[in-house]
Amino acid sequence: MTTAPEAIEVHAVPHPAKEVRRFGFPLDHPYLEECWAPALGPSSVLLLRHCVALWRDSMPARVDSEDLARQLGLGRGTGRHSPLTHTIERLVRFRFASMASPGELDVFTDVPPLPLRTLERLPSWSRGRHEHLLGQHLDGLARASATAPALNEQPANVRMAQHLDRLANQVGTQAPSLGR
Repeated sequence: MTTAPEAIEVHAVPHPAKEVRRFGFPLDHPYLEECWAPALGPSSVLLLRHCVALWRDSMPARVDSEDLARQLGLGRGTGRHSPLTHTIERLVRFRFASMASPGELDVFTDVPPLPLRTLERLPSWSRGRHEHLLGQHLDGLARASATAPALNEQPANVRMAQHLDRLANQVGTQAPSLGR
């Protein structure tokens, strides 16, 4: 991205990785701020949080680039070397967003757990928060799946789809190192 367009249309889209869609955190979860901020940077985290507020007003959100930069405390600049441009490029590089076209930003609504390589570089407090928040999150997902309708109570097509999903996830995948 050479410069931020005059206006940006911000779309909420599911994360492209199936595992992140199933097990990730929502953008308004404390995990984003407490765990990803040291790696992603404060302006990128603030932009992701701000998207949630923008989407409450309209979906997709359309915002003037200069206004967006000012809302985030990044000044008025929207040029090639502006903080806003760097922030958007960082979100794309870390796979929190993608540029659908000039002026259209697809922001992923799911936050992945930190990869081990990134986690190792974080300060100890953030690593501790990762362990705690990820543990809580996985426990919550386990409780939710335990209270889901029993497999036999579901229609045959739903049971088959779940079975195929489990098989697809088992074949050729490595067990994720979630550090729990």
